[in-house]
Parts: sequence; C-alpha cells; structure tokens
Amino acid sequence: MDMNDFVMRLVAIVLGVTVHEFSHAFVALRLGDPTAAQEGRVTLNPVVHFDPLGAFMMLFVMLGYAPMAWGKPVPINVFRIRWGRRGFALSSLAGPTSNLLLASIFAIPLYIDGGAWMSPQLYNFLYYVIMTNIGLAAFNMLPLPPLDGFNTFAGLLPQGWATPMERLRRPANIVLMILIILPWMLSRLNLTRLNLDPRILDAMIAPIFQLFQRIVLPVSGCCHAVGHSHEHAEA
Repeated sequence: MDMNDFVMRLVAIVLGVTVHEFSHAFVALRLGDPTAAQEGRVTLNPVVHFDPLGAFMMLFVMLGYAPMAWGKPVPINVFRIRWGRRGFALSSLAGPTSNLLLASIFAIPLYIDGGAWMSPQLYNFLYYVIMTNIGLAAFNMLPLPPLDGFNTFAGLLPQGWATPMERLRRPANIVLMILIILPWMLSRLNLTRLNLDPRILDAMIAPIFQLFQRIVLPVSGCCHAVGHSHEHAEA
C-alpha cells in the first residue's frame, strides 16, 4: 500500500466513524437527551469521537495488523430521551443510516458516465469512502451487543422481551470480540491449514453488506471497481 492509498483509506474511515457517532448524538439531542451534547459530541470534529486506543488501533487496521478499530461510544440516557427505549432505538439506527446516506452522496459522481471522466485517484477515494461506509453500516446492523442492530432491535421489543435480552449484553460482547479476533489470530498464526473456517462474522455481514450495496449502487455499471471486500470498523 503506497502513502496515497493509506491516506485515502484513513480519511474514509475517519469520515465514516465521525459521521456515524455524530448522528447518534444529534438524534439523541433532537429527541430531548442532552447527555452527548454536554460532552461535546454533537460535532463533526473527529477528535472527540475517538478514544486514544481506538485511534491507535485504526493505524494497525490500515496496516493489516489488527482486525478492527472503533469510535468512542455516544452516551445516551434512556430515561431522558423522548419515547424511552424506542427513542434509544432511533438514535442507534441513526448511525448506520448516516453511513448509507454518506455512501450514497459519494456515489453520485459515479453515475456520470460511469466515473470515466475522473482521475484514478479521485475514483479510488470515492470507492474507499463508499465501501467503508457500507461496511460500517452492515457491521453495526448485526443484532449483537453492543452494536446498533442489537440496540435497535431491543428498543423496539416489548419490555417483557427486552429485559431478558439485556441480560445477554455482557456475554454477547465477549462472543463478538471472539468472532472478530479469532479469524485474524488464526491467519497470523498460520493455523488456517487445520481446515477450520472461523469467518463466521464475515458470513453474517455478507448478506447485509450486499443488500446495502444494492441500495447505494443500484445500477451495476455505475461503479465497475466495486467488489465484495470491505473494512470492519465498529462505531
């Protein structure tokens, strides 16, 4: 990976995570919960949306030495937000939705003569932004804690069902980390020769990713370089 490629990928991830976290905070504020706003999270300044470890891990993700990076979780008070758990579900859904909107905006130039008019550098940058944001949306919509898909689903369930699901949050966090780290560890340790296929998470993400890709890029010829690879970044 050359430096230009590295910078474009880095900008794409920072942009996607920043917009994702901002959207959580903005919708929560609009629904009456000022908790995130009081911590300065209703901003597009990327500095406030990354904790030090998450930012550090992003560099390793870019270099291929780590499986994921993450943004700083947005604090939401379910007792202050309008409509309680359902308001929390809307705020959770705002993150992935914002990533799909961002990907759609950056895809617009690709519909003009299939992108043939632009330089390879601009084309590649648009590609990275589009695919990174589709990947962020797909990954975060998995129904696993602490991801937005779980929070959205749990927030829409009746209280009698939501409470037992909340008890799964802590053990499910561990399961998610295993699903993320195991394939990376096996590949680094060269244990894939054991004929084990630990890429369960990729198999779970793939149909969501492909659905979102069809939504953002409904015309198959508008972006001939778009493949099925994508970055994972928890936000």
